[in-house]
Amino acid sequence: MTAIENEKNLFTMCWFGFYQPYATSIVHVTKHIISPNEIDEKDLIFIWDKYMKSDLLMDLLKNPVPWSPALLEGYKREWIKKKDGLFVPNLIKDIKGKCLGAVLLLSRISEDKLQPLINDYKNRGYFLKETSILIGDLVREIRAFLP
Repeated sequence: MTAIENEKNLFTMCWFGFYQPYATSIVHVTKHIISPNEIDEKDLIFIWDKYMKSDLLMDLLKNPVPWSPALLEGYKREWIKKKDGLFVPNLIKDIKGKCLGAVLLLSRISEDKLQPLINDYKNRGYFLKETSILIGDLVREIRAFLP
């Protein structure tokens, strides 16, 4: 990728709240501008595993999705060694636990394009449930993939 091509893929920010410091930013690729009116709790979903890598998420969804770092409290990631020697994360309930992840802004993606992500988590025993997520310095009740 040349420097000029790379410049076209730089990240930009969109504020999630209206007043500082009570706001956080949504990270997105510049060609996908986000209106503050698009950002609503029903349009956010928390992920916490391999799909935090943008290339894996893009391969699965076939569409760029704006995201922001986020924190889930009351759960922790536990690494489990599989038969092939690879380690995979498992999310377990833990009162003192914290799990860093990301929230995805779903207003730009159709339900059918989101289905592969939902199916992958479901096949591993995780389902969409409402929970409190810390996004920047804002706490939001949103859906997350939980055991």
